[in-house]
Amino acid sequence: MNQMVCLGSKMCQFGFKQLRREKSVGRAAAVRPLILLFATLPVAAASLQGCARSTYRKAADREAYCLIDSRKSDARWDIPNRAVEPQRHSRMYLAAEQDCAPKPPDDFAAHRYMVQPDCKEIPYYQKIATRHSVENPAWIDRLPKNETGTIDLTQPLMIDLALLHSRDYQGEFEQVYLRALDLSVNRFEFDTQWFGGAGLAYEANGEDLGNDRLLTVSDRLGFGRNLAGGGQFATSVVNSLTWNFPGNTVQAGSATIVSTFTQPLLRGAFRHVRLESLTQSERNLLYQVRDFARFRRLFYVGLTERYLGLLTQTQSIRNTENNVSNLRQNLVEHEFYEQLETVSQVQVDQVFQQYQNGRRSLLSAEQDLIGQQDNLKFAIGLPAWVTFDIDESLLEPFELVDPRIEALQDEAQELFIELVQYLPPTQAPIDVLQQHFDRYQELHREALDRLPDVEAELRQWQARLATTDRTRFSDDDRLDFEQQSELAERIETLLADLRSDFATRDSFDARVLEKLRNYEANPPSEEDTTEQPTFEEILKGVESLADVSIDDLLPNDDDNTAIIAWKAVSEAIGSKLREEIAELYVAQTQIRLFLIDIEPFSIPSEKAISFALQNRLDLMNSKALVMDQFRKVEVAADALESDLNLSGQVAIGSDSDSNSPFKLDSANNLYQLGLQFDGPLNRRVERNDYRAEQVAYQAAIRTFIADKDSIANEVRQILRRLEFSRLSFQIARQQVFAATRQVDQAQIDLRQSRAIDANLTIILLQALDGMLDAKNSLVQNWIDYRVQKMRLFAALELLYLDENGQWINEETGLDQVLNFQAIDPEYFPPQIVLAEESNSIDTDLAPPASDPVLAEEAMGELELIEAEIGTPDDAPREDN
Repeated sequence: MNQMVCLGSKMCQFGFKQLRREKSVGRAAAVRPLILLFATLPVAAASLQGCARSTYRKAADREAYCLIDSRKSDARWDIPNRAVEPQRHSRMYLAAEQDCAPKPPDDFAAHRYMVQPDCKEIPYYQKIATRHSVENPAWIDRLPKNETGTIDLTQPLMIDLALLHSRDYQGEFEQVYLRALDLSVNRFEFDTQWFGGAGLAYEANGEDLGNDRLLTVSDRLGFGRNLAGGGQFATSVVNSLTWNFPGNTVQAGSATIVSTFTQPLLRGAFRHVRLESLTQSERNLLYQVRDFARFRRLFYVGLTERYLGLLTQTQSIRNTENNVSNLRQNLVEHEFYEQLETVSQVQVDQVFQQYQNGRRSLLSAEQDLIGQQDNLKFAIGLPAWVTFDIDESLLEPFELVDPRIEALQDEAQELFIELVQYLPPTQAPIDVLQQHFDRYQELHREALDRLPDVEAELRQWQARLATTDRTRFSDDDRLDFEQQSELAERIETLLADLRSDFATRDSFDARVLEKLRNYEANPPSEEDTTEQPTFEEILKGVESLADVSIDDLLPNDDDNTAIIAWKAVSEAIGSKLREEIAELYVAQTQIRLFLIDIEPFSIPSEKAISFALQNRLDLMNSKALVMDQFRKVEVAADALESDLNLSGQVAIGSDSDSNSPFKLDSANNLYQLGLQFDGPLNRRVERNDYRAEQVAYQAAIRTFIADKDSIANEVRQILRRLEFSRLSFQIARQQVFAATRQVDQAQIDLRQSRAIDANLTIILLQALDGMLDAKNSLVQNWIDYRVQKMRLFAALELLYLDENGQWINEETGLDQVLNFQAIDPEYFPPQIVLAEESNSIDTDLAPPASDPVLAEEAMGELELIEAEIGTPDDAPREDN
């Protein structure tokens, strides 16, 4: 550009030297235009390159964002403000390289055809630096990792990461931005558009042709405007100066001001035709903003469903692990009973096969979990190698037993097993018995400390039962409520008896301690020890373990002090401690099982459907598309008309004898006015287009009707699925309760059986499978209810999100539906509308019947439809 400026300066100097040598009369008049024209050359040269890329980009952004903001006229499709480029910490961010960026890494084989296509070298791209990667290299450092390099993934954090890295979310907003750019072009079409430029030409010829050396400088400046009624108006100024250097510096100059105007009078003459493209573009941006607002809701629902699916799979793996552990314990027990010949090898093999099946199911479930995690990462926009630990706090209600009570149960069992090693006639040392008794008292105090927690949970359950509204209970709800009430009363009695037993435990412990002191003070001599039968010898004399009592295993109290002390400690640990912990375990399991609940709500389907039909953004767009297609029919009908155009032109020219482009002369003016007509002799294409648009209009109406039916079916299906999930959850809760009892009873029956009975093993395995299925069904239906609730909010267009994409009206949103009194009269028949006691129709749904203008229009439309149905074009008409 500096070279062009210098060139313009030199030309100005050259021109002034030539002017000093002029002696003609018109020399002074030619100086002024020459100075003016040459002074504009540097400006014209500077404008050749145009503005910087960033200037155009920023201008486009300002206009596009302003247009997008203008469409956020309703809270239902309000979208957050954001730039079209990914955020700085996004994996897709391209830093400050938007306009003059390095080129991306290219495919090796394809690269040669870019730099040298058909052996024709292109050096331009070789000069541009190359990026190392198409990804933002700094995004990894911004991941919220813990000290182990893993993401502690919560549901809100998942949404934050998705808004930052999701390719789908980015692509959807880009569509909004592109629609805004389209609208800006359509609006610009009807703005005043300026144009201008300058030209420089040099011509030389030989002596026979005049031996001229001509330098011509020309410029033009003007503007044009498209009118809304179909006309066009344009005005321009054209200047030209010519010098002949080797001659006597003869100069020639001319200037012209030209104004033209055209206006169609028939085809294309009206605003509804000429502005159709602008009208559609204005509406398209609104459609796209609505689509993006709905996409945000569905995006949230989809990601949250995947997140809850991970929780479901995680709980299923926990249940499977617990089942595998139970099968492993039963396998060990069966192997022990097989040695005692109380079970057969077939029964052992049955348990072994079931145990292996459980392991395989566990491996399959873990693989499914990994696959679901990878799918969630892809949806978020993260690579598969990113690791995260999902937040499992939502599964805390399914922790049916306090881990401290589970630990107490395990320690009590281990303590009893250690004590059984000293089964008489073996004599346990006094220090061993004393240590077991001390540990027994510690565990008993810990169990006593857990009792208030269980009682508090029981009171919480009872309080909820007392405040439950039973007026709208179904038969299933009433049965479930009665079962819960009866169970709560039984557990209350059980805990009261347990507390009463705890209150009298001191006297029992004192008696045990007295026997330990007696053993310590009076240890038995060898003469006091009598031979005791072994466990195997005792089993040979009975048919079932149920026939074996503690008196068969232990001697009488007057045998010796060691056996008396062992019996007292064994009763304290094996009977008192284990039973009280087991009762706490069972009570808390049942209480927590029924503390997991689903809050029912009842929404009439007609009311929910009417709410959805009024608020669904996609249905609003579908309804608007019917009007769009109607307009296209009208525009296509306009194309069938004749062409009749009015045109005019005014040209004001300069005096050709004065050699001055600034001296205008009316003698050189030109005025034109014309009228052109073109008859509709060839309209085959337009005719077919018109019929095609009519067919498309009918298709748009059918699509709109189908969309209404689809939304109604979607709402009805979700409401049914909500009720199904709730009732299935109640059933699964009862199944878990029953399956737990079945497993306990099956284990008791198997341990008490003396004869070989394969049915007992089968019953136990079936009970374990039933408990696993019931637990999985419990969490699946609980999660599915939450998912269906989200889907209902989305189906009703009621799921409101904040700027960070988080759900903000989960607790209060359904109140809007419950307080909604209108039934859509356009969708439901009159008998359903009139059945509502409120009998109030929302003014947004239907016009008031008292409006005479609308009533007359509606009646006229009805008569027109009846007339079309009653007398089709091809039907014969009767003569009067």
